[in-house]
Amino acid sequence: MLISALACVHGRDNPLKLPQKNKVIVIIVDGLGCSNLSSAAGHAAYLNSLTSEKIHCFFPATTSTSLTSLTTGAKPWETGFLAYLQYDRQDGLARNLLTGWPDYQSGADFQTIKTVSELAQEQGITFNVLSLPEYEESGLTGATLRGAIQRTSYSIESRFEYALDVLRQRDKSISYLYIPELDQIAHAYGVNSNEWLAGVELVDAQIRNLSIALPKDSAIIVTADHGVIDIDYANHLYIDEHFSKEIFEYVGGDTRSLQLYLKDSNQVAEILERLKVFYSEYCYVVTPAELIEAGYWKESSKLKRFAPDILLLAKKRVALFHRDFARKKSLANIGHHGSITDEELAVPLIRIGF
Repeated sequence: MLISALACVHGRDNPLKLPQKNKVIVIIVDGLGCSNLSSAAGHAAYLNSLTSEKIHCFFPATTSTSLTSLTTGAKPWETGFLAYLQYDRQDGLARNLLTGWPDYQSGADFQTIKTVSELAQEQGITFNVLSLPEYEESGLTGATLRGAIQRTSYSIESRFEYALDVLRQRDKSISYLYIPELDQIAHAYGVNSNEWLAGVELVDAQIRNLSIALPKDSAIIVTADHGVIDIDYANHLYIDEHFSKEIFEYVGGDTRSLQLYLKDSNQVAEILERLKVFYSEYCYVVTPAELIEAGYWKESSKLKRFAPDILLLAKKRVALFHRDFARKKSLANIGHHGSITDEELAVPLIRIGF
């Protein structure tokens, strides 16, 4: 998407067939899947009044994977961002790919594919990032948005004010306006909560106001990184009830797509069958080879380094945990994502001004 935005600023052909514009603002509303947007029609009247194309994020349906692909134009098996929580077989290290980086440079060293922001800089196009202050020097920013001009604020309204400032500039530019708040609210309260619906109303109003002020030489793209599903606590599945931590090197992934790394690879077939006995009613119990065969992943050196031995992919409204490895905060979450259901993978693509 950002690759297409960069090309369209130059007036070149691009995958999205965007016509030439001098300024493009790409708004990423974290967690606003197609189902979430349509179910909030009364609270996001403006966005729901626009033509929305249904596209799909890569698997897994999680922020670190989607944002890295969005900002590089590369696939997860190329970037090495195959999960939220991931194990590095080469270094024997568990990583939180979203927030677990020690510093900016560590992310830049890990993900070396040239970012769209770097390409824009090389081509004389200004690339702005309008986001939260704590992300400015984060490892994820080092992996995904190198070379960008950062303008940060804890206020969603202020980020949209920055976007208005960009529209007043003469320079050709791309702006990446990131709204993580809806996903944060969804995790804590759920997408059916008054808190989340109030957040959607605010975002909808801000996008509408920005659209009204849009000059003819500028355009907006609105999209998301994944959708979110509310899960009752009664529908939590704890695999530690049947599988002790001793057999795992690590359990990562997401709460709807657990990635299991075994200490003994000779046990894969045995553990796979045992998992199917307990969980096949609720999950797809698969290997990376089966995901490759189904088209979700492709063979690569990064896949060999980071892929688990077995994955549990939720197909019903359940959340998955091994409590010896799970983040304690995640056990309290209401909103979840990560699996291959349409509610999680399908995200909107809305074009304004094209």
